Amino acid sequence: MRRGGEDAIEGRRVEALVAEAYDDLRSRVRAMSHGAPPTLAGTAGLHTALETLLRRRVVFKDARHLTAACLLTLRRLWISRWRATRRRQGREAASLLGVLTLLAGEPVAPARDEALAMLELLDRLRADRQISRRRKIARAVEYHLVAGFSQAETAALLGESKGMVQQRLAFFLAWARLAVAPDLELVARAVAAASDDPRLTRGPAIAEAARRFYLQSQGRAAVAKALGATPAQVKQDLELFAAWLAQRESKAGAGGPPGEE
Repeated sequence: MRRGGEDAIEGRRVEALVAEAYDDLRSRVRAMSHGAPPTLAGTAGLHTALETLLRRRVVFKDARHLTAACLLTLRRLWISRWRATRRRQGREAASLLGVLTLLAGEPVAPARDEALAMLELLDRLRADRQISRRRKIARAVEYHLVAGFSQAETAALLGESKGMVQQRLAFFLAWARLAVAPDLELVARAVAAASDDPRLTRGPAIAEAARRFYLQSQGRAAVAKALGATPAQVKQDLELFAAWLAQRESKAGAGGPPGEE
């Protein structure tokens, strides 16, 4: 990618790539728009991101690089909007669940507070001067875990092998686990509360699934095997835990005791 002085030539090149990449872009944006700010979701958000790139007069290698830049630009627009409208301060347990799901090796499309937590981790990684290749690691995470490109696509975007991309992602997941360790006490308290909440059906079983998945980074299949359940049941229990936690924190934020009806 480079900036140049021949604006007309650059503009035509970008517009040609937009035509080539548009259908794939629209499909990817729709898939990742769950939880996006309404005015920046779907096609509206796509067009805003494309307009932003066109104003910059940037030349891209090919349609794939344009697609990557557009998706990351859109994510940044969403994050800026979320930050501008955010009402809560600090990090709550619910905002960590998306990151912890990634650390358990399960796919997730971060949205709202989960995306903010991911951005904070990437900012911390980029600022850590003790880590070599930190910018390449962060970009691999953005392409694969934030923009939703496959590992093979991420490798092509970075000009690296798929094996190298897998190493970068594995490093990030290990590093991120240590980075969020001080905040895990929030989730641990929520797990204990879920187990003791008599109004939560199957509370102890749901809490144990959450403990293994979120606090021990066991994948859903491993949790299911340990608990003698099916992966589908574990997935449902984790979704119930996440919904219960969000409701509990919402009530606490409104001034009522956690879990109060």
